[in-house]
Amino acid sequence: MSLPEHIAPMLCRIGEPFDGDAYWFELKWDGVRAISYVDERGLRLHGRRRRDLATRYPELQFLASLPNDTIVDGELVVLQPDGRPDFPAILRRENTPAERAAAAAKSHPVVYVAFDLLWAAGTRLLDEPLSVRQQALRTIVDGIGHPRLLRSDGVRGQGLDLFAAVRQRGLEGIVAKRLDSRYRPGERTDAWQKIKPTQVVQCLVLGYEPDGERDFKSLIIATDFDGVLACVGRVGSGFTVASKNDAWERLQNLRCDAPLIEAGMTGQWVRPGLYCSVSYLERMASGSLRAPVFLGWIDG
Repeated sequence: MSLPEHIAPMLCRIGEPFDGDAYWFELKWDGVRAISYVDERGLRLHGRRRRDLATRYPELQFLASLPNDTIVDGELVVLQPDGRPDFPAILRRENTPAERAAAAAKSHPVVYVAFDLLWAAGTRLLDEPLSVRQQALRTIVDGIGHPRLLRSDGVRGQGLDLFAAVRQRGLEGIVAKRLDSRYRPGERTDAWQKIKPTQVVQCLVLGYEPDGERDFKSLIIATDFDGVLACVGRVGSGFTVASKNDAWERLQNLRCDAPLIEAGMTGQWVRPGLYCSVSYLERMASGSLRAPVFLGWIDG
């Protein structure tokens, strides 16, 4: 049986920490999702946008030694010396042109962290339970025995303890996967849940990024982490239709020609007076908030 040209990755819903014997809990690897395909054509690495990434990561060409007609789901990760994923480094690798990939592979080599097996030597496994797919994946990864191929390990049942350990180390979070779950390409269900530690900060709205004449893509926000008010990027997630309409009305009443402080980006600016709560994962080296989500207005 020939391999499909592309399989959309199964997605996670956002969840809260919990324990459960029906679930497998593993790290949420801080990298770039990539599904690897090995057949008579060699190796393909498809990102979520279906782009073939194989030429960008020459250090992963050993994956071509996987059994023929095999598909593995995993994550491209750059590891720091202490074993923690380096997210800015993998983003730099993602944006490195193919002609400079060999040099980038030496300065910031990636590992491929495998966490699911969709096809094994011509056998379709999508409808097998996760527990069966994991066992088959273990056999294949152990058989390759390459230092740049890791299998995402985890624990059964003890999600709360794993989450606490991850939070203490400042890692991105964990993923809870039901052991009897089938692989559902492109679907987002409760069978897989991503659970992330978040922080909350109060922000001043400097302005917004317009989207046509009567809508906006995101708010441009600032806060004072270091005692000095500075722009910390944009927030466009977390809005409902009602809250976005409310935000639009608030913004229109305060429009002005220039931001209160230098924002380093273009937008429509507003006078000081709007404050909101925003959750985020971490503050990036650039100063921007990573994965910001609008939580609500701070009134009064």
